[in-house]
Amino acid sequence: MSCYIVLVDALIVHNKTCVLLLVVLLVVLSFLSLGTIEAQQDVTHFSSEDIFEIPAVNGIIGFSVNGTYAEAVLEKDTWVFSDLSLSGSRYSGTLRFSAKDCNVSIRSFRSNALSYSVDGVGEQIMNLGLNLSRTSHSSEWYVINQNSEFFAAGRDWQLLTDNTVVIDGIVGTLTVVHYNYGYQVDNRPFYMQHSIIILTGVAVVVTVTCAVIIKIKTKPRLSMWSGKYQ
Repeated sequence: MSCYIVLVDALIVHNKTCVLLLVVLLVVLSFLSLGTIEAQQDVTHFSSEDIFEIPAVNGIIGFSVNGTYAEAVLEKDTWVFSDLSLSGSRYSGTLRFSAKDCNVSIRSFRSNALSYSVDGVGEQIMNLGLNLSRTSHSSEWYVINQNSEFFAAGRDWQLLTDNTVVIDGIVGTLTVVHYNYGYQVDNRPFYMQHSIIILTGVAVVVTVTCAVIIKIKTKPRLSMWSGKYQ
């Protein structure tokens, strides 16, 4: 910390340009911080005690952990959770989920996977909001239960053309996974996704620029009148 204080003192003493650059750095830092705070404030918090009912098809959706979402809307017997983020996970995305004749408790949600417990022999319809420009193939998907038992596509579950998965008649704890080689979809604005890189780059540029200015300012100069270095 002391080195920063010395640097700031030197900047103020030697050149006003450096002070201006520092102000720019502080403005960038404030912008990134405010963007993060606004993103965190513009959400609705929910707990594991909250439920989302689907009366028309006798279904109930809940969560086993707390979390947040930007919006939750029931559309055509399907709950659409926008910017859904669960406790313990940094990922946020849009999840569409419907439950018919059963109660579901969602345990985890990631860009390519969803885990939930289901009570009651019914049907679950889910769309993980994959960032794909094509229709995925059933070979890219796996549906397994808590006993690591794999369920067959076409028999136990169906894959629709919009990458929606339909599971019927299975109870227990299920995990639905789409293998996309570990690629994580991040729906946050660019400046929030890369805030650390941006801030680091600005800090490096400001530091180097100020260091050069200080060096030039303090470099001894030969006086043309006295013949001595000043």
